[in-house]
Amino acid sequence: MSAEQNLPPSPLWTYIETNLENRGLHTGDLARATGVHRSRFTDWRRGKSISIETSRAIAKLFEVSPLEVLVAAELLTPEEAQLRHTRPNPAELSDEELVAELKRRLKRS
Repeated sequence: MSAEQNLPPSPLWTYIETNLENRGLHTGDLARATGVHRSRFTDWRRGKSISIETSRAIAKLFEVSPLEVLVAAELLTPEEAQLRHTRPNPAELSDEELVAELKRRLKRS
């Protein structure tokens, strides 16, 4: 086993994995949304950068600002992007808030 395999995932990959999990999506969904082959995901996990076009596709999939993705990829700082977190972290919601959010989203469908 190489030392590279023991490295923690990049901030971008951690962001992607968290968002996939929170949205019930899989890497196949990410590949389709971005048009990127899954083999590229290993590069992202290791810290290789993404393109602006790919960041836009990821943002669209996660329904967030492309700036948020660029910050996760460490291509911009939060200060440069002037991000203000408006979406709640699902892990921080009470059960009642989470159920209300799910109901709201189901009505949109």
